[in-house]
Amino acid sequence: MNTNPERVDARKDIRVLIADDDETILECYRKAFSGGERPAHRLALDTLEAELFETPGEAAPSVHFSVVACSQGREAVDLAAAATRAGRPFDVVILDVRMPPGIDGVEAGRQIRRLDPEVEIVFVTGYSDIPRDELERRVPPPLKLHYFNKPISFLRLAEDVADMVQASP
Repeated sequence: MNTNPERVDARKDIRVLIADDDETILECYRKAFSGGERPAHRLALDTLEAELFETPGEAAPSVHFSVVACSQGREAVDLAAAATRAGRPFDVVILDVRMPPGIDGVEAGRQIRRLDPEVEIVFVTGYSDIPRDELERRVPPPLKLHYFNKPISFLRLAEDVADMVQASP
């Protein structure tokens, strides 16, 4: 259960921390998460769902992403720690698995999880040398851990992040 009222009250403002050592990839994330609005096809599906199932009110509200990006695992841990201390923890942390030099995304995820057990952690990698069960063992719990292989659709990932945060209790 999510015990942080800041997260519960601010579902429309999703705080995302992204760490990737490739500046081009970070720019793709920034563009995908900057739209803030649900794509037209998602709004149409939400409206259709409301009509079919006779749910009161309007379709799902659009969301706004507050994104902080960095290029190293240590920096991601420091940013997550500062956000947690300030009482405004990140809802989602997206980590590249490999970010030389320094700690990798898995170690960063492990340290961030210790700081904030409620955060959703998303691993994105072009390499599959660490099996999912190993990630789950090192960065539990599995229900708050997500894994995507590159290449990915950054827009689709932004939609998935919005859905995962809005679905969490």
